[in-house]
Amino acid sequence: MIELDEERLDRMRQVPAEQLTEPPETALQQVVFKAPAQHEHAAVEITTHAQRAVWNSEATGQQITGEVLHRAEDEFGLEAGDSFHGGQFMALVRRGGAQPEQFAPFALKAHNAAQSGASALLVVNSEEKLPVGRIGVATIWGELRIACTTGSCSFPSVPVLLLNKQQGEELLQLCRSGRSVTGDFTVKSDPYPRRSLPKKLCQACGLFCSGIGVMYGIIQCFAVEVGGEFLAAELAARDIGIRCVCIDVDLNRFWSRLGWSLLPTPCNLLNSLLSWLAFPRVFFQFLFPPFGSIDTVGSIFLHGASFSVKTWLAFLLAGACASFITNSVLRLFGTGVVEGATDTGLIESDDREEAQAYVMLAIEMYMLPQVYSAVAASRDEAMYHSMVRKCQEFAAKRLVVVVGAGHANGILQYVREA
Repeated sequence: MIELDEERLDRMRQVPAEQLTEPPETALQQVVFKAPAQHEHAAVEITTHAQRAVWNSEATGQQITGEVLHRAEDEFGLEAGDSFHGGQFMALVRRGGAQPEQFAPFALKAHNAAQSGASALLVVNSEEKLPVGRIGVATIWGELRIACTTGSCSFPSVPVLLLNKQQGEELLQLCRSGRSVTGDFTVKSDPYPRRSLPKKLCQACGLFCSGIGVMYGIIQCFAVEVGGEFLAAELAARDIGIRCVCIDVDLNRFWSRLGWSLLPTPCNLLNSLLSWLAFPRVFFQFLFPPFGSIDTVGSIFLHGASFSVKTWLAFLLAGACASFITNSVLRLFGTGVVEGATDTGLIESDDREEAQAYVMLAIEMYMLPQVYSAVAASRDEAMYHSMVRKCQEFAAKRLVVVVGAGHANGILQYVREA
């Protein structure tokens, strides 16, 4: 079990192509294709499992049936056009584009298929093995380009299935020979997190304003490996043939918790006050952990001594830049409050700087415990409950959990209290 969610693990994976294995059938979408007997040709039935697009679960439970059609003049599905078929049908296209550098993401093809009237899009894979992760996951810049091309910021309205190359080529041959081929599948539910472009943009702004995005960006510029222990754990589990599952909350839940924690409700204000009253006790336990707990301070010094000069430089520069951005955002809030108080006569002009300092201090005193609660404490609880669910699901009597030192003691506390 590792301290990641499926989306972040997919993003971090850097496994050589020869080490990749096809995903288990339980993670794929089953689909059945049938071609009735015709003249000297016998009836054909193909049952296969296809990789799903990240937005397919928008239509969970929907049964999709229709004729499979392939347009020879638009082999890769990159041309948007009006409906060319009267009934319900599934569009069959090839993966990628005519040129290797051509912009041909799955989402763009799905938007084009929806515009032509298709109820689903079937894509023939260009490689023998299906990808392990979901298809259709793009960067913000890629999604902005798709939105500019299609004029839509939402998910495509049709599900997309990536077919195995061999069976996809067989379908192409049947369609080209004039055979009538029908496809049928019921869209499976999928717990994989999904976010529309507007939500991604809001989260990106939050990452930047909090300084976290800038901090990780600088660390990546210095080529410092972050999270390598989680990838090593996944590879080790694969080598010995045991399951490796993610136990952390996804980014949607993370941002939702953080947003509700920062909202100045009476409960949050009281929680922040109680947190500061408990700070001396928590800080003492942090410096002198009880028996059976992780010595976080000692771990920091031991790991810090092993860092290279480049790593230390990256961390110092990233921390300084993140702190500058955070302070600038807080100063902006403080300036707004002080300006309003000055205009109403509550604060004299000569006391503006001192008042702004007090406002920023009050905001920081409120936010720090709430950020800790959302980023660390609540995730400790969520990961513990996820561990319990996974153990019950797989009937596991022994498990290995790989988490950061900052979460270990919190999870161990829940284990002792169980």
